[in-house]
Amino acid sequence: MRRFTFDFLPGAVLDDETPRGYRRLLRRTVIGTAARFEDAAEEVLDWAVQRRSGIAVLSVSGDDAPRASEGLEGAVVVPVLGRPVRAPFRVTRVLQSPDLVGFAYGTLPGHPEVGEEAFLVRRVGPETVFELRALSHPAFPYSLAAPVGLLLQQRFTERYLRALL
Repeated sequence: MRRFTFDFLPGAVLDDETPRGYRRLLRRTVIGTAARFEDAAEEVLDWAVQRRSGIAVLSVSGDDAPRASEGLEGAVVVPVLGRPVRAPFRVTRVLQSPDLVGFAYGTLPGHPEVGEEAFLVRRVGPETVFELRALSHPAFPYSLAAPVGLLLQQRFTERYLRALL
């Protein structure tokens, strides 16, 4: 099993502490009433957020990735300037409770970022909320591509937040 590229405990993205040297991203958006929760939870676990944002999610074999499960390895394939960029990952946590469903994945060697990202759906009173969390920094911090990576992260964050609407 390949080692993660980050130096904190897997699942740390689900906490509120930010490890030194990482940027924390936390964004939330209401995606519907509480009745939307069950469908949104299934969509998140089936990679709909990524796929609806124009990102392919592949298993190690190159087929479409199955539902998120702890330990699942694969790659997201992000279109960058008309070229596919493969970003290997491993799912670190899957959360399933009556009011919270989602998963986190961590970066593996070859990913342009170092860190962990989480995609969560919460039932909060009368609403269903989609939450995106990340702890990251560029894999090559002194690279000229680092500012481009930050712009891409911001662009896809906005796409992710609209994916379940």
